[in-house]
Amino acid sequence: MSNRRNRQLLATAVLGMAMGLALPAGQAGAVEAAACTWLKTAWNLPTGIDAGTISGYDGRRYAVGVTGKRRLSGGMADPRGTLWDNGKVALRLTGETPHLRDVNAAGLIVGDDIVNGEFVGVTVGRDGSTTVLPGNPAWEGYSADLVNNAGDIVGSSTTGFRHTVVVWPASAPGTYRELPTPDVDYLSLTDVDEQGRIVAQTDSGSGGGFVWDTDGQWRALAAQGTGGYGTPWAIRNGRVVGGMNNDTSYAAAEWNARGTLIRTIRDGAVNAVAIGGNGTVGGNRFVGSGQRAVLWRDGAVVDPLTTVSAAFRLVGISDDETTLVGHEGGPAQYRCS
Repeated sequence: MSNRRNRQLLATAVLGMAMGLALPAGQAGAVEAAACTWLKTAWNLPTGIDAGTISGYDGRRYAVGVTGKRRLSGGMADPRGTLWDNGKVALRLTGETPHLRDVNAAGLIVGDDIVNGEFVGVTVGRDGSTTVLPGNPAWEGYSADLVNNAGDIVGSSTTGFRHTVVVWPASAPGTYRELPTPDVDYLSLTDVDEQGRIVAQTDSGSGGGFVWDTDGQWRALAAQGTGGYGTPWAIRNGRVVGGMNNDTSYAAAEWNARGTLIRTIRDGAVNAVAIGGNGTVGGNRFVGSGQRAVLWRDGAVVDPLTTVSAAFRLVGISDDETTLVGHEGGPAQYRCS
C-alpha cells in the first residue's frame, strides 16, 4: 500500500540541508496557486500516550504504526503496534510484538512476530491475534512488510546475509513465492501497487533502489549523472516516485516499472514520497531556507500547500486525493476544504 518506510522519511527529508547545498529559487513554470484550503485534524492517541508514527496507510480509512510515550532524549518508550480507523484508535497491542507494518482497505494487517526466538511474517486480527504465514524451513527469519488491496502480501526472508523478496499471493492462499533478489547487504521494502509491482530501497553503493515488475524480475532504478542513485518511496499503477541524489545535488524523480527514469523534478525538490489515486505526486521541496510538503503533477507544482504547516511530514495521499496523511508532532491529516 502506501509508503511505509517512515523510519527513514524524516532523515531523507533533511538530506538537502545535510549536504549544505545552495537553495534554488522557485520552480520554473510551476503552477503555484493553492488548489485547496487544507484543514488539519490530529489523530487520536490512547489515554496516557503522547507519541505515534505511521508505517502503513491504505489510502482510505485504515493506518497502522506505533504509539508510545515520548522520551525527552528522543525516541519512544513503551512502543505498541496501533491500528487507526479514520483517525481513531481501533487497536493498541498489549506487547511490543507483533510489529504492525501495513494494512489494506479490507483491514488486513501484516507484520512480524517472534516465534521460538525467530522472526516470522504474520497477519494480525482486529483483536491482536496473529496467524503465521507459511515459510521455508531454510529461512533464518522472515517478515511481512506490505499488503495491497488485492490481498497480496509482500515481505522478505533472510538466510545468512542473503535477502530474498517473498510474495504470499491472494490468489493462492497458504502458498508463497520467492522472487529473484539482488545480492545486497541492505534491503527495505517500501511499497507494492495493486498489480503486485514492488519497490525497495538499498544503500547508495548498491544503486539506491529496485523495482519488481509483474514479471517478477528486479531492475535497478536508473540514475541521472555520474555517481547518482535513485531511492524509491512509492509505486502506483507501475509508476515509481522517489528521490534522485548524488554528492552535489538532489531532486524528486519518477520512473516506470522497468526502472527507466521518466523525469526529475528540481528547483528545490528533495524527494517524492506518495502518489494519489488520480496520479498527483506528493513530496518535499525547499521554500526559502526550509522544507515543506508539496503536490506535483507532470513535474509541475499544482498545490504548494501553503495552508499546511511547514512542520507536516507527508506519508500518504488518499485514493480520492482529498486527504493528506502524515506526521505533525504526531499522526495527523489534512483534508481539502
